[in-house]
Amino acid sequence: MPRKESRPEDMPMKNLLLAIVVASLAILGFYAYQSSRKVAGFQTELAAREAALTTIEGEKAALAGQLETLKGQMDKLAADLEAKVSTSLDATAAVEAERAALADKVSALEAEMAWAAEAAGAESKRLTETITALEADKAALSEQAAALQAKVDELTAAAANAATTTP
Repeated sequence: MPRKESRPEDMPMKNLLLAIVVASLAILGFYAYQSSRKVAGFQTELAAREAALTTIEGEKAALAGQLETLKGQMDKLAADLEAKVSTSLDATAAVEAERAALADKVSALEAEMAWAAEAAGAESKRLTETITALEADKAALSEQAAALQAKVDELTAAAANAATTTP
């Protein structure tokens, strides 16, 4: 193909097109530069966020470990508490059983004491009746002794009289 000769009147048009192309390339270059700066900023921000996320994940893992430790301690404390409650319940049951046994013993002793008091009351009444009967017998015997003494005195007086009157 034959080459066209440039004509001087086409020159301003070429210059204008060249200026437009250069301006377009400058704008595209500036846009590419700005875009690369934004990408670099985004990459820096992304790296910072990834570092922060890594730190947070590390803290999360540490907290998860602490949580597991606390759960273990809580389970151990719950088991200890359950054992102590069971021991306390067993001790309470033993104390209640002993209290019931002592209450039964007290009831038996109270019943025995009531029976003994009743028996003592009956014995006291019997002894009082016996004493009353013995005092009545004593009074009767005292009367008989007085009557016999009067008879002895009478017989002694009669014998003394008979001894003085008999020659």
